[in-house]
Amino acid sequence: MKLPSDLAMQRAAQAWCAANTSHKEMDAELCTAFAVILDHVWNQPWLGNATTKELLDEIATRVDLNYRTVDNDGGQ
Repeated sequence: MKLPSDLAMQRAAQAWCAANTSHKEMDAELCTAFAVILDHVWNQPWLGNATTKELLDEIATRVDLNYRTVDNDGGQ
């Protein structure tokens, strides 16, 4: 299993910090499982969570290939 990111672990751990759950004992294994799920969801391409390298690669592709998202007439 791939280790979750630090951010996902921090967010998952917040589940034990809410007023209605702070009395529960922290479960590190469950927290890690939540964090793995968070990373999976956050890394879906349609959510726009690209890394800086991915963004730069996309920009370079669009610049080099004259990439267009609309027709040459501007979509009109």
